[in-house]
Amino acid sequence: MDAQTAPSTASVNQTAADTMNGLQAGRICPPEAQSHDLSLLAPEHAEGWRRDGFFILRGLVDPETCRRMSAAVIDLFTGAESAGRSFSGHHLGKDGVIAVEEAARVDSGIDADQRMSKLFNIHRMSPFREFASHPEVLRALHAILGPDVSVFNSQYIFKNPGVWGQPWHQDSLYYRFDLMPQVGCWLATTRATVENGCLFVAPGSHVEPIHEVVPDARPGANLGYLEVVDYDFSGAVPVLMEPGDVLIFHSFLMHKSNDNTSSERRSALVYHYARSATQVIGVKSPTIDFMPVLAGGRAIA
Repeated sequence: MDAQTAPSTASVNQTAADTMNGLQAGRICPPEAQSHDLSLLAPEHAEGWRRDGFFILRGLVDPETCRRMSAAVIDLFTGAESAGRSFSGHHLGKDGVIAVEEAARVDSGIDADQRMSKLFNIHRMSPFREFASHPEVLRALHAILGPDVSVFNSQYIFKNPGVWGQPWHQDSLYYRFDLMPQVGCWLATTRATVENGCLFVAPGSHVEPIHEVVPDARPGANLGYLEVVDYDFSGAVPVLMEPGDVLIFHSFLMHKSNDNTSSERRSALVYHYARSATQVIGVKSPTIDFMPVLAGGRAIA
């Protein structure tokens, strides 16, 4: 990132922190909303949700499907980049796809797959749509959120070698909804290791309110990177995953990702789900698109 761009991003992130602290900090997830019927889960997963705010479903997706997803994402990113509707490393593609470049690599001239950071709004497209309604994912969502559930946000993340991680945060900070919580569903499409930038989570932090944040202070930080600094993270643990593993996590759970110090890319498909009756408070973000996946406890084709 050049010197002219960095202050602009820092200023935007400061404004975002001030705004979200005023709107979201201090909100809680009512105890009665933490789960619906955890008997639908395996006992160890139910206990993980109650105690830690997360659990992992191992080997849910075959590695070949993961590879096809990554190939499709690169095509979508390239298409968005060439569509001609771009600003500051953000590109609007067809069907509402939003492609975001890694801030430090904008205008670097390197290949698209090395510049890509995130791709939003893909949950209505194949091959991503099918995973949104995976039977085991729907079972978990039914247990936690109830019989009527929608996916409202999708993003595909590339963390290339040398890319920084995202600092400690809670996803609910970014979602001004009337109903809490939301549920994150993180499909590892490559392995996730400490070296290539896996997630770290703070077990039990899901019972905290939404904390105040400060902007990520690193020069060249990505747009929207905000950080929780008033919590004890000494008990944090890495989330080590193989391709096809799925992390189910509470939207109040504090988590971050490591820098990628390896020679391999780490990638993931991330969905966020909410109760279908959820209402957006205020202006709806262009990355919010509610698509029902469960109605009356039954999958929606």
